[in-house]
Amino acid sequence: MSPVREHFNPVITGLLREHDRVPLDKIDERKSFQRQILFLMNAIKLEEFEQSFS
Repeated sequence: MSPVREHFNPVITGLLREHDRVPLDKIDERKSFQRQILFLMNAIKLEEFEQSFS
């Protein structure tokens, strides 16, 4: 596992747990967690992509 994944995986896992605790009827709050998770996942992919050219 890449260092960037090792750094962000606990954060993403925590966000997923918080997302799962939010009731289904709170759509905006759930979407906010989803956006944060997707942002971090994209940041990981971008960092790994950049490192592959180093």
